[in-house]
Amino acid sequence: MSLIVDWLFPKNCFGCHKGNKYICRLCENKMILGSLTKTDNFEGIISIYKYDGLMKNIIEIIKYEYVTNALEELAILMGNNLLLKYPNVIRYWQKEKYTMIPIPLFWQRKNWRGFNQSEILAIHLADFLNLRCETDILFKNKNTKNQATIKNREIRRKNIINVFEVNQEKIVPEKIILIDDVITSGATMTAALKTLRGFGASRAWGLGLSGVQK
Repeated sequence: MSLIVDWLFPKNCFGCHKGNKYICRLCENKMILGSLTKTDNFEGIISIYKYDGLMKNIIEIIKYEYVTNALEELAILMGNNLLLKYPNVIRYWQKEKYTMIPIPLFWQRKNWRGFNQSEILAIHLADFLNLRCETDILFKNKNTKNQATIKNREIRRKNIINVFEVNQEKIVPEKIILIDDVITSGATMTAALKTLRGFGASRAWGLGLSGVQK
């Protein structure tokens, strides 16, 4: 599969189709940066880029055309961006021993696609930032419509109610960073955190490769 993907999508920039990286420096600099927001549930929610333009296209290519090789490079971009813009947050996560937990896919969707992009991002980003990552604590118990395609905030909230469960053979860390590829209203992360709090999580951050700006 990897050889076929490499043939169909040679490693050059998704934006300008030049060079030997999936995102060259020039195209990266053109992408709109995301933001840090505060909420009642999270200490902070960070989106690295705005879910728009080139970043939106990149995520769609990865998810629907299976270019998973780009995810490690994107995780490094996330890490470098975090170290540049939020160095105090990174030091805080490291000092307090936060654990990254990716937002899971429903098992049928993951099996059909063959991967969970948020899980791959979390694994590589945690390694880059010297943090723990747990990929089998949280799981999704039913299929739902893609949150990014739902425009109404209340419908997004209802779409994600009671869809997460905890693997009770695992110990839920007290301090967690939930990570996803796209953050829309934050309803998905809020629902996941609500589930995890019932099993011991008390302090939480949200982190997305991209986010829908309000």
